[in-house]
Amino acid sequence: MSTQGPAGGRTVVLLDISPTGESPYQDIRDRLHVAKVHTVGISAGFAVSGKAVVGILDSFGVPSAVLVGDGPCAESAWRAAAHHPQRITGLVVIDGGHPRAANGLDGDDLCPHVFADTTALVSSRAAGSAARASRRYVRGDFRLADLAGPRGSRHFIAQMSTEIVMRTLSA
Repeated sequence: MSTQGPAGGRTVVLLDISPTGESPYQDIRDRLHVAKVHTVGISAGFAVSGKAVVGILDSFGVPSAVLVGDGPCAESAWRAAAHHPQRITGLVVIDGGHPRAANGLDGDDLCPHVFADTTALVSSRAAGSAARASRRYVRGDFRLADLAGPRGSRHFIAQMSTEIVMRTLSA
């Protein structure tokens, strides 16, 4: 876990599946810091609970944040946003649909609707289908876009930085 950037600014929590410091998210963090966004990076492995995310926010004295989840961490991000709407004010997910849409499950106890404004970025047709199906589980603004390039590319970094800043401004 790492915290970087200007104190007192809007906060973004990045769920990062990369166990090393060679994450494509460091370049994104650098851009966010220029935009006066404070970042909290959580090396999430493949799953982190919403309760853990909220605990980390509490430990840093952060009342609310935009949450970013990529690939396997997207499901954790969806669940955290659904179960903690007062703390997760925006959501950006990459290649992961709402658990009810992605798993074909129907039951509010599994993963409720998300009230945070949400951006879903996709890199494949299958991810796009899951993201489109997720729209019905979002009660805020929903934006769907194709990834501009492979993870780590300058196009990916520019697009992710922009999408995250847009969500922090609307939160």
